Amino acid sequence: MTIWLKVHILSSMKTGETRDGFSDLLLQIEREAEEEGPAGIADLKALQFKYQLINALILQRRVCGWTQNQLAERAGIGQAEVSKIERGRKSPTIDTYARLAAALGLEPTAPLAKMQPRPDRSAHLLPSTHLS
Repeated sequence: MTIWLKVHILSSMKTGETRDGFSDLLLQIEREAEEEGPAGIADLKALQFKYQLINALILQRRVCGWTQNQLAERAGIGQAEVSKIERGRKSPTIDTYARLAAALGLEPTAPLAKMQPRPDRSAHLLPSTHLS
């Protein structure tokens, strides 16, 4: 089973399942990603990041006490699109994510607050630029 499929299975699991079963599945996904090598690990990290961003949207929508339809109206997108994004069935473009985040009053750095550059790779992420 691919990592992508397992992550989508996780996102649609019912809350009544045991925590141990969920934890076991997460460990199995991580092991399989490691077995696939660097590409598998990169795929897993990308999916984890995606779901962290989506989770930030869902949590803030609930804090606001809004329905998906209310969020959709404020962001200028369709309710069906909000639903698909929240279920992980559709990946929002950066523009759509920005519209949703702005409608919810999220700060641009909120979902990224825990991210720290890795010392061994941070120098390779962005080219060195100097503005005069």
